[in-house]
Amino acid sequence: MEGTDSMIVHAKLIAAAFAGFLALMPAALAQTATEVPPSDKVSAAVTNYTRVRPQIASAGVLREGAVAELKGFGFTAILDLRTPQEGTQPEQRAALEAGLRYFNIPIGAVPIAEAQLVEFAKIVEDKSNHPLLIHCQSANRVGAMWTLYRAVRGAAFATAVTEGRTIGLKGDRERIVRAQLGQPPLGR
Repeated sequence: MEGTDSMIVHAKLIAAAFAGFLALMPAALAQTATEVPPSDKVSAAVTNYTRVRPQIASAGVLREGAVAELKGFGFTAILDLRTPQEGTQPEQRAALEAGLRYFNIPIGAVPIAEAQLVEFAKIVEDKSNHPLLIHCQSANRVGAMWTLYRAVRGAAFATAVTEGRTIGLKGDRERIVRAQLGQPPLGR
């Protein structure tokens, strides 16, 4: 009898745990964001497009029709790293009219500030912003910001810089990022 009672209690615990799991399923499914498309599915209106993660992509300048295209692919938000002088206002209007969230962290020619990196991390790590497109004029600033972000979050420098280069990091921006992270200049 004692073994039977123990089995009944055990079975009830398993049933309760399973019921709890089933109750959580709709919430878990609702949190699953649409994946960003691979680069061969995106038109030339989204220049220098790269799939960074399943829910994050990067790009250069967005040409006419790009915002509508991104909306059609299920993007939720755009993070623009260009300065206002590069034409952020029309893009912001287009994004908001399309029902997308729009964020702007203007990155100029100087090293990326800690406050900018903190703001970037908040936007990138907020799952409600996914799928997310991060862009600038050519994707070089995106590559620089991504490299800093990944390195600060604990990725090995070699991994962070490889990811940044894949996105678009090059030239002077890479030299600045290396200096910011205390890494030797290129060629050493």
